[in-house]
Amino acid sequence: MEFSNKQLVVTVFTKLSHGTEFNDTAPNNLFAVDLYCAVVGLKADQNVVVSPAVVQTSMALTYYGAKGQTATELIKGLRLDSNVTEEMIRSFGEFQKNFTHDNYIHLSNQIYINDNLEFRGKFKEFAQQNFDSNIEKADFHPPYNVRTTERINKAVEKKTNGKVTDILESRQLDNRTEAIIVIGVSFSAPWQKAFRADRTTKRDFSAGKYSQVYKVDTMWSLNNYKYGEFSDLDATAVELPYQNVDYSMIVILPNSSSGWRSLIKSLPGKNLVTLLNAGMKSQEVEIYLPKFSVSFGVNLQEPFSELGIKTMFRDDGDFDNMYLMFTTHHINSVIHKTYIEVTEDGTPQSLKPDHQSNSSQIKKFDANHPFVFAIKHKESIILMGHIANNHYVYNWLVHCRKYVNQRRPNVGLNVLNFQYDNL
Repeated sequence: MEFSNKQLVVTVFTKLSHGTEFNDTAPNNLFAVDLYCAVVGLKADQNVVVSPAVVQTSMALTYYGAKGQTATELIKGLRLDSNVTEEMIRSFGEFQKNFTHDNYIHLSNQIYINDNLEFRGKFKEFAQQNFDSNIEKADFHPPYNVRTTERINKAVEKKTNGKVTDILESRQLDNRTEAIIVIGVSFSAPWQKAFRADRTTKRDFSAGKYSQVYKVDTMWSLNNYKYGEFSDLDATAVELPYQNVDYSMIVILPNSSSGWRSLIKSLPGKNLVTLLNAGMKSQEVEIYLPKFSVSFGVNLQEPFSELGIKTMFRDDGDFDNMYLMFTTHHINSVIHKTYIEVTEDGTPQSLKPDHQSNSSQIKKFDANHPFVFAIKHKESIILMGHIANNHYVYNWLVHCRKYVNQRRPNVGLNVLNFQYDNL
């Protein structure tokens, strides 16, 4: 990969240390939907959460170490422009520092290589200085892979505030492992307008007319929020700000209890932030939202393949700017696990007396069936996921395959293996 002096046209939303602000967030938000759709795969009926922003940042660093076809695939899959400067790659590190400085997000982003290999000094220094990424050697060979797995898991757990546990299994490491990238992310934050804890009750949650009904802890709030109704998504959306108003959660709820398939079908190719911003305004909203936590892990090799990123995982992977080597080496897997917790906690709000609210003008947002959510930092999607149930079979897979094939010819949609916690 050779860097030119041309400025990257497409970049992230952040203010760099030297004061330059980049505010074209479209590629980041489009990649968020790309990654989410690819990860969901055949497991759409489970609860899912990923961090596209952290993954994109980590892979921008990986691109810095790549050359040839490997670098070309990363550019396309990450929705970057082909004329990438070293300063632009560095800006991803600044972006990451920007959205993690408030301790809402804890992350661990590490690269491990076989202890028989060597990193280039420039790459290791660049990663540590700009991405806070640990570059370490490890013994992947059995039986030492068990000890290595324990060491990596402890490191990730510590950096994610104890929330991301057992991100790696020893069976994922063997004599053929040359390198792995491990990305752990946890998110929890207090609301700007807390939910009333005394109003949290057990309420129904179901994926459709003929689906099993669950009783789940459901939070309640009545306050002013950004709210919108979107005919092209056949859904409504509400934006819930956190105490640091740079962060917010967007919840997108299908109008029909069984409409989640159609909602997912409509997402590819859309910049959700731009779309929703254009159709939302502040108004009084009564919200019912499940109280939940989700822990979700996935090997990103299959989703990346759908996005056209394939060579980095093969024997012909080209990381000449990363490794000191005489033959080509590759990366065996990118392991990503995310934890999110959504509770009532936040700044207490006084309940308005009944006579102060015009009930005919209050919008009701009742998330009693599957919904999509996204965590924003300013105008960039940092996390994206959904809450569903275990008995709903989604048939939108054909649409996702069609969309991916249009954008990435000869790329198939694959079944993914991942971990999840039920609602």
